[in-house]
Amino acid sequence: MKKHAYLIMAHDNFYILEKLIQLIDYDLNDIYIHIDKKAKNFNFNYFRNLVNKSNIYFVKRFNVRWGGYSIVEAELELLNKAIKGEYEYYHIISGVDLPLKSQEYIHKFFNANRGKEFINIEKIESTSWRDIEIKNRVKLYHFINNIVNLRSKNRIITFLRKIQDKLINLQVKLHVDRYKADIWYGSNWCSITNECVKYLLDNIDTIIKDYKYTHASDELFIQNIIAENTKLMNDIYKWEKDSNMRLIDWNRGNPYVFKSSDFEELIKSDMLFARKFDCSVDKQIIDKIYSFINNN
Repeated sequence: MKKHAYLIMAHDNFYILEKLIQLIDYDLNDIYIHIDKKAKNFNFNYFRNLVNKSNIYFVKRFNVRWGGYSIVEAELELLNKAIKGEYEYYHIISGVDLPLKSQEYIHKFFNANRGKEFINIEKIESTSWRDIEIKNRVKLYHFINNIVNLRSKNRIITFLRKIQDKLINLQVKLHVDRYKADIWYGSNWCSITNECVKYLLDNIDTIIKDYKYTHASDELFIQNIIAENTKLMNDIYKWEKDSNMRLIDWNRGNPYVFKSSDFEELIKSDMLFARKFDCSVDKQIIDKIYSFINNN
């Protein structure tokens, strides 16, 4: 049986990352990790020594900014490093995610569905406010996303954000449209085949050209690149909102942070992974899932 690669993007809550690594440490897994450049004093040796069965690799670090192209850069770096292993599946997950099943169960599931692409994807066609916002992420130019943290309340950044808002409004009035094709959208957290990863990396020049000056394009670039490949589109699993096999609750949060009171919902879910968790909100649920998976 061929190995799987776990590609993890982490920036904080490293207690969760520790438990995640231990839960996916398995003979048929290798682990690739991107640690946000803003994270200071990260103990690489400590995390390297957490694994007994998997190989663990840390990739080049980027200063990831919310909404910026830097997120895409970090994902591409992970894919580019892992592709050399020619894995059966590549699981892109966050450092604040946890598996909900054992690795034996997860590998059995993917073996039973070999060749399917586990990607959340939808075509953006309506004129709703939400769909217009998604379209404008790539149709309009967003210049400061990769320079500053858009969520910062710093006065200078607030000023720059206002300038960008004015530039966005001006582009709307001028009917700027830098992206003429159909637009597909979905979660950047996915499980994809070696064929899919190779196709993405073969189109890296297109990704840079189309997404460098965009907003939140990590939720767009995979979907739009594979939309040009009929075979990959035909291989998408289910075509439903949870087709990436991630339990993510957007109804109760942005997304919702799971708590101990959600334990039964989590372990009874058909999903393979859950997002997200936060030690400062509820550390106990992390330990409960860790113990449950290790004992089942």
